[in-house]
Amino acid sequence: MKVLIPFYSMYGHTYRMAQAVAEGVEQVEGVRAILRRVPETLPPDVLEKMGAVASQKTMSGVAVCT
Repeated sequence: MKVLIPFYSMYGHTYRMAQAVAEGVEQVEGVRAILRRVPETLPPDVLEKMGAVASQKTMSGVAVCT
């Protein structure tokens, strides 16, 4: 069984919570967690002004929901 865990995280806090949920899900035998980011809606210049660019880079390895 697969469990999809979609999340949106600007600064990485919700991403860390989603990772914790995924760890819990995967403790169940035969269950696989799949993390997916909700696409960013803010333009890069706004993210930079908000100080969120570095956090966004830490999540770049997580596929975006399509």
